Formats: sequence, structure tokens, C-alpha cells
Amino acid sequence: MADLDIVHPRINDYLEQTLAEENPLLREMGDYGRSLEFPIIGAQAGRLLYFLARSINAKHVLELGSGFGYSAFWFALAVGEGGKVIMTEGKQENQERARSYFARAGMLDRVEFNVGDALEITKKYSGPFDVIFCDIDKRSYPKVVEVAHAKLRVGGILIYDNMLWHGRVLQENDAETKAVRETTRLLMNDDSFFTTIVPQRDGQTISLRLK
Repeated sequence: MADLDIVHPRINDYLEQTLAEENPLLREMGDYGRSLEFPIIGAQAGRLLYFLARSINAKHVLELGSGFGYSAFWFALAVGEGGKVIMTEGKQENQERARSYFARAGMLDRVEFNVGDALEITKKYSGPFDVIFCDIDKRSYPKVVEVAHAKLRVGGILIYDNMLWHGRVLQENDAETKAVRETTRLLMNDDSFFTTIVPQRDGQTISLRLK
């Protein structure tokens, strides 16, 4: 099955132009990611992350899968001075690039860098976190629900990216697609969370911790 456009291409083009990165460094990061076809979340989803974090006055964010810092940059803007974004990334070179962006932005004090397996790294942080954002290997997605139970505060928000998985959730049955569907099932059947799905870009689940 070929990948599906979640939003009509002309509508998506309009949104990309309307919701483009305003911050010069974010625009530079976005251009860099797009030039390499690096899977950044993009400005549409970035604005959603910022909106959600600011809406609950988030000060402590745990990010599972940070790449070179694009999504973390949105969170760092949202948490403001005194806030902290815990970043996890598997590749040292991506962390170094991220560090350079945050240094140039004067926001090194708002982020903490970690290189290695995201799920292992989270074990050293007790939380509670206001926001947990997940964009790691899809086969590991279901395990992050347990992380949220342990480390996300009541009233906090759990966000997953790629939850429509380019339309593959409709019928493909590879391990990654199964894991995405299983994560959605777990969230929708967990009365500790109220979950909805936003069909923008590649789809995000947003889960509010209720208890």
C-alpha cells in the first residue's frame, strides 16, 4: 500500500506556508531537516507542541527521540526561563548539532542532553513531568504508555507523533504499524487518560492524564 496524504496536498501547502517557522533559528533548523529529508515534526506540529505546553504552563518536559533538537526547540520556547526539556537522542552527532542551535539561541539552560537509548535514559528521571513527547522507534511506542503512568503528572499531557503512520494504520501489518495501532488501542482503553487524535502532518495522539 502506498503512503497516503493525510491532508489534501493543496491544503497542506497552504498550512505549511501559513504556519511556517517565524523564529529564524527554527526556520534554519526546518530548512536543514527538510533538505536532508530528516523526519522532523514540522512547523504545524511544532506549533501544536508549543500550544499544548503553554496551555498547561509546562515547566518540565521529557522528550523521547530528539533528533537534532527541532521539536525540543519548540518546547524550550514554551517552558521559558526556569523550565527544562530533557532530550534523548541515539546519535552523538545529532546531539552536537542540537547543542549548537540551543547555544546560539541562548537557551542551553533550558535543555538537558542525553545520548543513548531513550527508554533506558528515562529510568534516571523520576519526574513528575508536565509533558512527555514520544518520537522514538515505533516498535517501542507501547512501552512509553508505562513511562507516562510512572512519570507524567495528573493534568499533564502525553503526545505521540506519527500515529497515522502515513496511512499504513489502515491495513499494513508490519511490526512498526502494529505497534502504532497497539499504542492507540492502549491509550483509548486506558481510563487514566483522555485521548484524541489530531490528523495533521502524520498524526498525533494527545492524551490528558486524568488520574
